[in-house]
Amino acid sequence: MANDRKNPERLLACVVSQKFSEYFLAHRPGNSPLCKRGVRGDFASAREQIPLSPPFSKGDFSRCRPVKFLNELLGRDTGRRSVLLAIFAFFSFVTTAWCAAPSEWDALVSRARQERRVVLGTDISIGNFRQAVTHRFAKQFGIDLELRVLEGAQLTAIASRECAAGRPSMDVLLSGNSELISLYPKGCLSPVKPKLILPEVADSKYWRDGALKWNDPEGQYLLQTSEAAYGWTVINTDQVKPGELTSAKDLLRPEYRGKIASFDPRGGGAGQGRATYMMTALGEEYVRSLYVDQKVTYTANHQQLAEWTARGIYSIALGAVERIFEPMRKEGLPIGVIASFADAPGYLTGGSSVMKLVKDGPNPNAAVVLLNWFAAKEAQTIYGQNVLQPSRRTDVAVKEIPDYLIPKAGAKYLDSYGYEFYAKKRPEVIKRVIELLGR
Repeated sequence: MANDRKNPERLLACVVSQKFSEYFLAHRPGNSPLCKRGVRGDFASAREQIPLSPPFSKGDFSRCRPVKFLNELLGRDTGRRSVLLAIFAFFSFVTTAWCAAPSEWDALVSRARQERRVVLGTDISIGNFRQAVTHRFAKQFGIDLELRVLEGAQLTAIASRECAAGRPSMDVLLSGNSELISLYPKGCLSPVKPKLILPEVADSKYWRDGALKWNDPEGQYLLQTSEAAYGWTVINTDQVKPGELTSAKDLLRPEYRGKIASFDPRGGGAGQGRATYMMTALGEEYVRSLYVDQKVTYTANHQQLAEWTARGIYSIALGAVERIFEPMRKEGLPIGVIASFADAPGYLTGGSSVMKLVKDGPNPNAAVVLLNWFAAKEAQTIYGQNVLQPSRRTDVAVKEIPDYLIPKAGAKYLDSYGYEFYAKKRPEVIKRVIELLGR
């Protein structure tokens, strides 16, 4: 036995081969904790899943059965022994690292189940989205997901009041980027980054451009999970042919005066986003000429804007949203989309995909489970299928998402959700847009 202890190569062979065998026992089909998650919809305890062999007695490495196997496999070829031992050591390291995460995750899920529910504040009012996320989350974790659906400004206002009173009712916010200039400076949010436990969420290789996108200057509070290209123009194809509009300046032609409608750029949302981009890219004079001189009609109702265009009441729509007009388009109504203009390629937006963790929320453990689940593949697929915006995850591809929403490689987009623009430049641009267009 003493010879075994004095033989480092033999000792290493025993340890790594033991780990190697444990790895294949634990991860054979149907027995992996990660496989069981998909089959049962649950994260079983990693400790229960991995059948470890009895521990070695102190200094007794003769009981290590894989030693005989390794000796027979490796023979006397020293080079071969070194290479294979390195491979076994690598798998031993991977197994140890992999198995540590489910243990931490399982403990979190167990605590979250004791809280029984989690409250998500969001401005996403799509019924299919609400049904899908509440059903899947409850089925997978046994935790009720309660959605509190409010218009964006109202959601932020309520969260701000609750923060000031020290009595938050929501755990996680899933909405736009406005909390960057409202809740974040007031200290009403907790860091999200340290709470990302799942490797498939925290590892940058799963995200576009090899990085998670954080919209706050500290890079840990506002996580943007989707990114779409905006700035496109919706037209009635019976009245406007795609080839007639190739430049943003074409919108200023006399024949379109009184024939353009827009989601109200003086409020918030897509209408204001479009006007803000036009001001940034083309200047104040262009914005005045377009919205004022061309007599653009405003509405605060996305459904109305889409119907106006489909019926030909207006030929062109600015600030329309795809989740409203795309169903009409699929039904065969005369709606078309001009993806971009040569002089105004568009801007990038995260829509309502930005996740925030409310400070001192009522269900802190369930909130962390929700954060990780929503940033993972399944929930991102649900989001894309229902909200029709492309995920920043590289392993999520949703065929229902229109091509004009997917950012094109090499295009010079304005990142409208980036901290420098959103928090510093955008407020002044919006102020000037409102001054130009009136209240």
